[in-house]
This record gives sequence, C-alpha cells and structure tokens, in this order.
Amino acid sequence: MRRAFFALALATGLAFPAAAEDDWHPYANPRFGYTVEIPPGFELRQDAPDDGDGARFHADDNGATLAVFGSHPPDGDFETDVADRISLETQDDWRMLFSRVTPAWASFSGARNGEVFYARAIALCDGSAAYFRLQYRKNPLTSFDGIISRMAAALRPSDGCRPAPE
Repeated sequence: MRRAFFALALATGLAFPAAAEDDWHPYANPRFGYTVEIPPGFELRQDAPDDGDGARFHADDNGATLAVFGSHPPDGDFETDVADRISLETQDDWRMLFSRVTPAWASFSGARNGEVFYARAIALCDGSAAYFRLQYRKNPLTSFDGIISRMAAALRPSDGCRPAPE
C-alpha cells in the first residue's frame, strides 16, 4: 500500500510541471499586431488600459506583475524608444543589471529594494514596438528564468508582419 502511494505521489508530482507548462495562455494585441504567452497564475487586472495599448497581469501567489504593451516610437526609431524606456527606469531608481539593444529586439533588467524586473521589446513591421515587463520579488527559492525565456521567445509580431532584420 505504501509503495503504491509513493508511486502515485511521484507520478502526480511529475505530471504537475507538464500541466503547468500547458496552462500558459496567449495574449494578442490587434491594435499593435503582436502576440505573447502569459504564464500560469497571472490574472488580468481590472486597471488595464482601455485604449488597447496592452494589458496588466498579477500573480497572487508570489506578487509578481506583468505588463504587456505596444508603443509608437517617434519616427519609428525602435532603439531610441528602448533607450528612453531604460532612462525612465533609471530615473525611477532602478539599477540596471543588463541591457542589450539591437535593431530588431531589446532586453533589459534592473533591481531595486529587493525587486527585479526584466523587459523585452521587439520592433514591429509598421514602426511600432511591443514590450513585456515582468517585475517580481528577488527570492532565492523562486526563479523566473524559465518564464522569462519562454515569454521572450513567444513575444512576436502577429501573422503577416515580418520583424525588422537584426
């Protein structure tokens, strides 16, 4: 009996990560023409913008927040738009940990008061840009690396839009 219980517990424990992986849900923004996958546990907040710029999500279990949004960079200059956003983060007392900006995509992250954020952006075909920004409490027991990797790979232009070359 005990052996059957442990076998069931082991089988169930191994099934949960796969199920959680399948609990991701797509988010599409028709106004800006991009898609991204939202991780399990993140719920749409009621204070999301009404103008179609994006959406805000919150994870009750760990307090993480996620914003996905589009932008119309001045003159379609993606790299300047990203530089401006990085500047805004530093003005808000975030210490930048990493940034990489290319003509097609950008990633940057920062830390402040025990919290970390990671942002990813892509240039869209009409000169606009799509972003996501994930903010969470720094905790050695919780890693968001897998979530960030999957979201970064999933942030892409909608069908029919070809991203700018790198």
